[in-house]
Amino acid sequence: MLNLVDRKFNSEKTSKYKLSIQISLDGFLFCIFDTDNVCLAAKTLNIDNATIDDLFATEPLLTKRFAAVRCIVANQKATLVPSYCFDKNKSDEYLKFVCDINDEKIFTHKIKKIGAYCVFAIDNDIYETVKKYQAQTEFYNQSIPLIRTALRNSGKNMFIFFNAATIDIVVNNNEKLLLQNSYKIESTGDAIYFAAAVKKILEIEFDNIYLSGKTNKHEEEEFSTFFEKTKLEMNKNLVFTTGTENALLLTLLEKLDKCV
Repeated sequence: MLNLVDRKFNSEKTSKYKLSIQISLDGFLFCIFDTDNVCLAAKTLNIDNATIDDLFATEPLLTKRFAAVRCIVANQKATLVPSYCFDKNKSDEYLKFVCDINDEKIFTHKIKKIGAYCVFAIDNDIYETVKKYQAQTEFYNQSIPLIRTALRNSGKNMFIFFNAATIDIVVNNNEKLLLQNSYKIESTGDAIYFAAAVKKILEIEFDNIYLSGKTNKHEEEEFSTFFEKTKLEMNKNLVFTTGTENALLLTLLEKLDKCV
C-alpha cells in the first residue's frame, strides 16, 4: 500500500511520470512526480530483511516504465573538486583522499553555480540492481540537492540533513557556498556540537537553520535551545500515514526533482 497517493495518480500512465528514489542504510523511499513536479504517490519500504533486488522485484510500480528516473544513494563517500583543477580520469583519486573506495562505481556531477564537481561513490551492487530494473536511472549523492537548494536561498543559512547515523551540513551566504561536509553522529547532541563548531569556525550569525531528513519536533526543540530561527523543513501538504518523519525524508527528493 502506498503511504501517499493523489487522486490524480494513474498507475497505467507512469510513462508520463518521473520516478525519484532514495536509498540509504536504513531506508528505501520512492516518489512519483508528474510533469509539474507535483508528488502523486510515495512509499517507504523496509529493508531490514530484504535486498534492494527484493524490493524492486516485489513492488510493481518500481518495474514500470517512467519518463525519467533519478536515484539518491545517501552515504558519506563524496567530495567537491574545483572545476579549474578537475580531471574526470582522476575521480577515484579525489575520493581516496577523503574515504576508502572498494567495490564501488564513481560518479561526477557538475554544479555550475559553485564552479565545482561533486565526485561520489555508489556501491556497485546497488548500482547494478537499480539499473537492472530502471536502465535510464541517473544517480546522485544527497549533497547535490542540498547544495543546489542552499544556493537558491537568500541570506546566511545552515541546512542540516539527518540520515541514519550521519548528518550533512551545507552553509550558504546568498549564492555563495561556504561549507559542505558530512559528519557521523550518535545523538542529537552530536549534531548540535558539529553545527556549533561550524558556526564558530565560519564566525557567522545565521538567518535560519533548516533541519530535514530523519528528524522530528524533538530535534527542532533541542536545536532551538542553542540556536534561534531553527526550522523543520517539510511540505505540509504531504501527510503520510506513518507520521511526519517520512514527509521530512521526502523533502530531499523534492529538492532533487526541482534542482536538476
